[in-house]
Amino acid sequence: MTEQDVDYVRELLERGLIHGPCLELGVGVEGANNREIVRAQGIEHYGSDIAPSAVVDFVFDLEGPLDVIRAEVADVAPFGSVLVLNVLEHTFDPLRILDNVFALLSPGGTCAIITPTAWPLHDYPVDCWRILPGFYVEYAKRRRLTLIEDTLQFVGHGKVRDFLAPNGKFALPRPGRSAAHFTYSKTIHKLFNTFGRGMAFPSHIGCGVVIRNSPPAA
Repeated sequence: MTEQDVDYVRELLERGLIHGPCLELGVGVEGANNREIVRAQGIEHYGSDIAPSAVVDFVFDLEGPLDVIRAEVADVAPFGSVLVLNVLEHTFDPLRILDNVFALLSPGGTCAIITPTAWPLHDYPVDCWRILPGFYVEYAKRRRLTLIEDTLQFVGHGKVRDFLAPNGKFALPRPGRSAAHFTYSKTIHKLFNTFGRGMAFPSHIGCGVVIRNSPPAA
């Protein structure tokens, strides 16, 4: 979890988009979690992972049977919010993960997600996916959920809508703010086939979004 990820979670807390009780998935990975900043807002925070550790309250595999998961969290669920931060890329079936998450949410509850869109490989224990913004738009549409549009962000870069291509399609952030720097960057990339500053977009881009467990407005 990067500092930009934590800043994104702080933004959601300030906007009142994270509610209690709050469940955070995958808290056992290197002990990185948002427990302190969530509890500082007076919100109950619980952590889950597939293996026990000192920071894990619930042990389950979210790709497993929903009835088993529900039994594990029965004393606390339904949750007001679930944080799925840098988890989906390490799962084989991210759709099943999200479906199970929304089954654990109270009506009107929120699911906050961060996933890498452009990122180096980081096996733990596997690295399976890079998820683009359109996935979340389509997921919310198909499941009849409400995507909170201005939370759809390239974390640390800005709102996804600010990076739309001229044809209105999703586009990745440029490595620099100016057109001149962008032209320079592409030229360097072409001349030297570099994967550094000459890239057409940054090498580290995460996508964040909040989806509410409620049907979209008519």
